[in-house]
Amino acid sequence: MDPTELTEPLKKSLSNSADNSINHHKKQRLYMDSSTHRAIARKRNRRNNSDRCVNQLVGLLHCYNVFLLILGAGVLGLGIWMLVKDYSTREIAAIVDSRLFEYVTYALVAGGGTVAILAFCGCCGTMRQDKYVLGFYGTVLFMVLGVLVGGSVIGIIFRTKITEGMKRRFEDTLEYNYNVDIIKNSENRLLTDAWDAMQRTLECCGPHGNITSRYSWAFYKGRTSWYIKRTSQKMFPFVPESCCRPGWSVNDCQGINSEYDGIPVKGPDPSVHSNPSLYTNGCYDKAIQYLEKHSLYIAIVAGAVPVFLIAGIVISFYLCANVSPEDEDDDDDDEGQEAEV
Repeated sequence: MDPTELTEPLKKSLSNSADNSINHHKKQRLYMDSSTHRAIARKRNRRNNSDRCVNQLVGLLHCYNVFLLILGAGVLGLGIWMLVKDYSTREIAAIVDSRLFEYVTYALVAGGGTVAILAFCGCCGTMRQDKYVLGFYGTVLFMVLGVLVGGSVIGIIFRTKITEGMKRRFEDTLEYNYNVDIIKNSENRLLTDAWDAMQRTLECCGPHGNITSRYSWAFYKGRTSWYIKRTSQKMFPFVPESCCRPGWSVNDCQGINSEYDGIPVKGPDPSVHSNPSLYTNGCYDKAIQYLEKHSLYIAIVAGAVPVFLIAGIVISFYLCANVSPEDEDDDDDDEGQEAEV
């Protein structure tokens, strides 16, 4: 028998086995390539969905930052106005002997300015989609949130405790501090300016009471060191000019030369003629209404702004967690190219 006839079946068997092995490896390779493509496709789909969400939030955060910039500038302007206007919070603090109102105003200025600056920085962070800038933005917003919430709480506390000892404080400051040694004594000068500003703003005169009370306009000539220690009997006014209505005779209002036949030269007495040029009601009731109203405004502003800050904090931290660095995007592209090869 020819030896080739004996080896031929063995050769065919080995050839078939090799072909089967090659086919198996090809199928396995195709399966792996297909699995890789599917995995990359799923990953890209998830990333595309995430990118669409991120892009929408970026646009929303841009609009939010513009609004926040306007809001912060408004709060900043409100705080500055309350510090520099006639009868400012500093003067209020001097009269009521509580600096809470003044501190809250400073907090509004600081919070409003910080929010406005952060809004500008937030625009830069969202345009660059920088994780670190967005994280810093959200963290500082959270800190400002705490400051404004604290200001709101202080404003509410101040509003509830505003009347404690205030009437007595009005009497004491007017009796012992008003216009007394104001050149050398800075506290008396501040209290004098505060009383003049309050009387002009609230259209009142004296601590409390009505036209016939000894604690309204008549308090000046009956109790104050300013009047008791006067240097002139005839030319010295009975009340300060801040008690006078604008556009009326200042001499009649103050009783200079004692020519006016009525208050403040005479009285307080129901039978004495009234004086249309003079504010005759005390300041206490009007001051309470004024302070309650303004402390409520501060509480509303300081309480409303944090609501918007919370939205910005949530969006910024979400973007910080979902914005992908450029290196990761490049790696995904490289994987896709290798899989295609």
